[in-house]
Amino acid sequence: MKKLGYLLSVSVFVWNLFSCRHSPTIPETPVVSYKKDIQPIVIANCATSGCHDSIDGEDPVLETYSDVMKIVTCGDAHSSELYQVITGKGLATVMPPASSAQGPLTDTQIKEIYLWIMQGAKNN
Repeated sequence: MKKLGYLLSVSVFVWNLFSCRHSPTIPETPVVSYKKDIQPIVIANCATSGCHDSIDGEDPVLETYSDVMKIVTCGDAHSSELYQVITGKGLATVMPPASSAQGPLTDTQIKEIYLWIMQGAKNN
């Protein structure tokens, strides 16, 4: 009887181990658009006067798709500096800072950026 209990325990453990998801499935639709979804977030929250704009801003400048792609790793949000800085993962501060006029990004905005990166960070 102990042997049966042991085998059952091991079976349940193995089942749980292999049935766990380690990374989310990224939906292919709806496609997150850079021009329609991501660029407005970046322009309104990052590329503002005195921040990451080309006039008097800080590096990196984030006004164009090419600028943004300098801090994005296509298909890997967790390795992308953009995603790290908006979530604060691996960094000391979150951007935009809570003290800014815009405040930090919303969960919905962060999710859109995450999905866009994971969908290949296309210039669409």
